[in-house]
This record gives sequence, structure tokens and C-alpha cells, in this order.
Amino acid sequence: MPEVIANGVRFHVQHLNRPTGERTAPPVVFLHGLGMDNMASFYYTVAGAVAKTGAECVLYDLRGHGDTERPRTGYTMEDSIADLTGVLDALEISTPVHLVGNSYGGTIALDFAVDHPERVASLVLIEAHFNVDGWAEQIAAERQRVEAVVAEMGEENLQAWIRRFGRKVVKMMDALTDLANHTSFYPDLTKARPIERDRLRSLRMPIRAIYGEKSDVPDYRRQLEDLLPHATLTVVEGVGHSVLMDATPQVREIVTEWLAAQASGPCLR
Repeated sequence: MPEVIANGVRFHVQHLNRPTGERTAPPVVFLHGLGMDNMASFYYTVAGAVAKTGAECVLYDLRGHGDTERPRTGYTMEDSIADLTGVLDALEISTPVHLVGNSYGGTIALDFAVDHPERVASLVLIEAHFNVDGWAEQIAAERQRVEAVVAEMGEENLQAWIRRFGRKVVKMMDALTDLANHTSFYPDLTKARPIERDRLRSLRMPIRAIYGEKSDVPDYRRQLEDLLPHATLTVVEGVGHSVLMDATPQVREIVTEWLAAQASGPCLR
């Protein structure tokens, strides 16, 4: 299993089309969402098509997810940004990169772009949350909602329901339970320091945004015009927060066409 050590953590990484000589185009870095998600959600949907165009692609399991190490602490947004920085450094990528982020992966992409705009060629935000005032409270409320659902089902019924989906899902749920209950995952997320809105408005790299028509984070879609006024938005009809999985062909087409346009078109920076 390909691994790198970054920010003191062992990361599971897939590095596709790694150049043998001088890098001539920005690599594309995929950032997945939280919880049961891992790099596979991009690997089997969008990243393969992007790699077939010849683009250099980087995928990695976030800290505590997939086959990456699951330390007991270190799940703040600052840690996520340091992890991404460390992975890029470990792969000797110092040129700007295209960041493609789904859900929390989009949140990381935005925060990284604010802190390191010189390292970002463009952003693709899929159902991304914005780390602005109120986001940490939203995370805390979502955890309370999930805990209430689990309490209502009861542990025995919950385990029986999970086992219906087979060994793979059972393994993923066991990992999520360990992450949620035996690390600083949730407390760290709720410590997120909001990005000042003017810093988001100051981003100048090209930005593509994709949201589901039935998204459960519609407030962020509505804030795009205010916070990221030059972003290009597509709302995919009939799907919700899982637009990456539920409308894969459309998302794949949007991302591949966007990246091709960045290679041939003007840059705002």
C-alpha cells in the first residue's frame, strides 16, 4: 500500500501519472468527505476519468479515514491544512495544484486556498461547507441529531441494521465508531476558527461549484454569490448532498471539462 509520512501521520496515498521529469501542468488533488468516506469515493467516480486525460492526480485518505493512520488527536481544520501541506511536500509538489473537494474536502480546499493562495491553481467545490460563522455549531448539532437517532434505534437494532449491508460496511462503521468515540474528532471539528468572510471574497483563483438541488447544505450554495462572487455554479437536479455518487456521470463531465478549460484558458490570478 503506497504511503507517505506527513505532519507526523502515515497517509495512504495514490499518486497517478507522476511525472518523471519537470512538472508541466498543475497536479489535481482530490479531497474526500468525513465519516464513512475515503479516497475510494473519488477513485471510482471522477479521478479515473481525470487520470485518463494524462493529468497527474493525487488522492489520499484523510487522517483517521480509510487506510490512513487514525491517531487519537489532531482533527482540527488547522491539522487538516497541515496534513494537506505535508502530503504535497512529501510528494515533492511545490507548484500550484487544482483542488477538488467533496463536502468536508471542499471545506479543507477553501481553508487551504485562503492560507496558501500561491499553491492553488483552481478549486472545484462539490457540496462544500464554508468554515464561516455558525459552521462549528452546525457540526455540533449534526452530531446531536445522529446520537439521537442511534439512541432511538438502540444498540442491538443498530448493529442488526448495519450487518444487513455486509462485511465491508460493518468494517467501515467500526472505523467510524472508533473515530467518533475514541479520538478528538468531533471536539476538534467544533473548535474550527471561522474564516473571515473578506478573506474568502479575496480569493482570485478560478472556482467551480457543484451542489445538489435537494442539498441539505443549501445555505452555502446561496452564499456563493456573496462569498465567492466569481465562482461558476451548477445545481444538479433531483439529487442531494450525495451528488458525487448519485449523479456521477454529470459530475465527472463537469470536472473533466473544467480542468481541461483551466489548461487552455485564461487564469484570473
